Amino acid sequence: MRSVILQIDLSIDGFIGASDGDTSWITSDDSMNQDASDLLNTADTIILGRVAYQMFSAYWPFADITAPTIHSKIAAQVNHADKLVFSRTLESVEWGTWNNARVVNGNVAEEIARIKAVPGKNLLLYAGAGIISTFIELDLIDEYRLRVHPVILGGGLPIFERVEDRRKLKLVQTKSYANGAALLDYVRAEK
Repeated sequence: MRSVILQIDLSIDGFIGASDGDTSWITSDDSMNQDASDLLNTADTIILGRVAYQMFSAYWPFADITAPTIHSKIAAQVNHADKLVFSRTLESVEWGTWNNARVVNGNVAEEIARIKAVPGKNLLLYAGAGIISTFIELDLIDEYRLRVHPVILGGGLPIFERVEDRRKLKLVQTKSYANGAALLDYVRAEK
């Protein structure tokens, strides 16, 4: 069965953005970008909230996919993946010239169960804070790939504030990057 994988950048104190949404403290290097590309190879669907969709769709469809760089490879991977945009306010979405994005405004858990039951690759949950919090609250995430950056924000956009029940996870991988960030990769622990 397909898995829902969350990949997210966060501060040491657990925020994915400053209170105003600023993420300028997130940096990447070639190793992080290669890891992102490798992860994209395991997936055929990207899950976004409305705000993240608006940011992604303003950038990725117009990124150069012809240059022989890792960034171009990631752009091609993002552009060709199906996109699910969870939103209560959008009625339709576009993704450049590709016809592979659609709005989901129904029951989140039912929609994810339906999609996971269909053969295919994994689903990547990228952003934003609201949809990630909903997925965590509904226990829909199979793998947490947390890229922790060496910064303390002191406040901002949390993703774990609505969790009420303990969730046991199993650490499957750690990795440190030259920019000081660290990957912590967890999967659900057996119940």
